[in-house]
Amino acid sequence: MALNVTNGVQAHCSSHRQFAYELTWLPEKNYVPGSEVDIRAGLFRQFHEWKIHHIEMERVEILFSPNINKAGPDVFQNRKQRLILKVKLLHMIPKGQPQSIKLVATPPLFAGMDTELFVWVREPLSAWAGKDAELNPVVKEAADGCRLTVQAGPVERFSVYSQPASGVNGKIRTSLVPEDRYGNPSQFEKPVTVKWSWLGESASATVQQSEIIELATPEQATSLKVLIRMDELSIHENIANGRVDGEFLVVTGNPVVAQAKRGLLPAFGDIHWHTQEASGADGGRPMTDAFASARDELNMNFAAPSDHDPEGAEWEQTVQIIDAYNDDDRFATLYGWENSTNRGHENYYFTDPNHAAVRGGKAEFKPENLEMATKQLDTFSDFIAVPHHTNSNATMKKDGVPAWHQYNWSEPREYRRLVEIVQNRGNQEKNDYADVWRGLVHNHSASVQDALRAGHKLGFTGGTDNHVGWPGRVIYQNRKSVILTGLWTERVERQSIFYALWNRHTWAVCDTRAIVWFTINGVLMGGDIQLAQGEALTAHIQIHAEAPLQAIEIVSEGQTVWASSSSSPVVDVQVPLGQVTGTGATHYYLRAVQRDGGFMYASPVFVEKI
Repeated sequence: MALNVTNGVQAHCSSHRQFAYELTWLPEKNYVPGSEVDIRAGLFRQFHEWKIHHIEMERVEILFSPNINKAGPDVFQNRKQRLILKVKLLHMIPKGQPQSIKLVATPPLFAGMDTELFVWVREPLSAWAGKDAELNPVVKEAADGCRLTVQAGPVERFSVYSQPASGVNGKIRTSLVPEDRYGNPSQFEKPVTVKWSWLGESASATVQQSEIIELATPEQATSLKVLIRMDELSIHENIANGRVDGEFLVVTGNPVVAQAKRGLLPAFGDIHWHTQEASGADGGRPMTDAFASARDELNMNFAAPSDHDPEGAEWEQTVQIIDAYNDDDRFATLYGWENSTNRGHENYYFTDPNHAAVRGGKAEFKPENLEMATKQLDTFSDFIAVPHHTNSNATMKKDGVPAWHQYNWSEPREYRRLVEIVQNRGNQEKNDYADVWRGLVHNHSASVQDALRAGHKLGFTGGTDNHVGWPGRVIYQNRKSVILTGLWTERVERQSIFYALWNRHTWAVCDTRAIVWFTINGVLMGGDIQLAQGEALTAHIQIHAEAPLQAIEIVSEGQTVWASSSSSPVVDVQVPLGQVTGTGATHYYLRAVQRDGGFMYASPVFVEKI
C-alpha cells in the first residue's frame, strides 16, 4: 500500500504558480471511525520551502490544514512534525480502498527541492481502556510515501562563468549555463548555437544544457562575450541578461586576468551552505549534488559545506564526500561545520578531518553556547572561526523571544580572523545603509563595524548560508543572486586555500565576480602594517569589475575617508591617505558598488602606530 501522485504533475520553480495534485492513499489496514490521519513531509527544509495552499480529503473532519487549525502544533512543534493535514475519520476505511486527497502548492525557487509526503495514523483507544491509559501513539505507515518534484523553469538567462585565472593546463575553464529566472541550471527546448571570439579566433558550440569549454590564457585581462541568435530560441525562452546586437543576444562573462600578482592567483568559492546530510536534515539537497553544482555550474575554485553539528557517522560521511570532490589545482574542498547558539552562530574550518574542533571528536568538543565554545577553542590551533549574520536575530520566535540573537562580540581571538559580511540575511557591515548595499537588518549593535571598533581583526567573506544545497546562490527580490568569497592564493589546493583564508587575503562579492586587489603601503588586504608617526599612507586599488562603478570607497573607523566613481569597469589608482597620526591602531577597507547593483568588500589592512 502507498501514497501516490496520480495525475503526473511536473512543477517548475515559481514564486507564485500554483500546481494542483491528485493523491491516492491506499490504507495498509482497516481504520475505524475516530482514527486520526496525518499527512506529513519527510525533511524539514523541503517542507519549509514548499507552500501548501490547500489540501482536502473527503468524508473526514479536518483538524489541521493550511486554513484550519483545531488541533495542530505550534510553529516550533511543527518544525519536527512537519504536519500538512490532520483529519479525523468519520467512517470506516477498509484496507487498500483508495482514498482521494487533493492538494494545491507552490514549489520552491530552487530546483531539486523535492518533498516527500507520508501517512501517519493514530487509532482511537478502546472504549474499555481505563482513564489513566496512555494515548495511542501516532504511527507512520510502513508503505512508501509520494514525492512532489520541482525542476528548473524555462530558460530566461544565459550565464558565462569563467574561472578568474588559468589552471595548471594553461586554460581558462568556462561554464556556459542556460538558467531559469532564479538561476537554476535549465535547458533549451532544442539545441542552440552559441558563438564567441577569443584571442582573435572564432568558435562555437551547440548547447542544450550546461557545457564546459576551455579557453587559452589571454595576454591581458578580458571577459568572454557569447552570442546567441534570438530566432533560435523558442517562444517560451529568453536571455533577459543579454544585450541586443542585431539578431543576436550578447552575454558577457566575468573578468579573467592574464597572470598572477606577486605569485598569487584569484579564486572564488562559497564556504557556507547546508545540505540534507545536516543534523536534522536542515538542507535541501545531497552534499554530492551541491559540490557538483559548485564545481561544474557556478564553476567555483573551492567550496566547503557547513552543516549544523555533524558528528559520528554524519561527520564520517561528510569527510568522505569532501575528500571525493577535492582535486588539487582544479577544485579545493575544506572541512567545516556550523555551531549555532542563541547568542551567535559561527563556522569552523580546518584541513585535518580529525582536528580537535570536529564536533564530538577527539577533544569531545560539544559546546552548548558561545562562551563554552570560546573556552575550548582557546586550547586548539590550526583552525578558523567565522561568525555570520552577526547583526541579525531570528524571525522565528517563541513566546515573543527570538530563537537566537545577534552575535555576542566578546574579547578578540586570533582564530576569529574572518567575518561573513554579506549573506542571504543581507549586509552585516554596519547599522544603517543606503538601499543599494542590501542592508536588510539594522541597529542591532553587532555589525562588522562594531566588531572592528572593539578591536577584532577581521577579514571579509561572502557566503550564502542557504539551506537548499545550492552553493553560491540566494534569491533576492524574487530573482537570482550569487554571493561568493574571493581570495588570493598560491594554488587552488586545500592547504593553500586555508592559508589564504587565514591570512585574510579575501574579498566578498555579491552579484559580481569582480577581481579586487587592495593594499596599503604595499601590504595586501588582510595584512598588518606598523608605521611611525608622520609616515605617509597610500592605498592601491585595482578592480576588474563587470560594470562601471557607481561608488568606490575606502572606509576607516566607520567613516568614508576617500570616495570616487568610474565610468569604466577597470580601475587602477593610487590613493594618498595622509600621514599616520594619533595613537593606537586603525584599519582601512575597500567597498565598491557597480552600476548594475553588484558590490564588493575587500578585507581591511590593519595599521598600528609605533
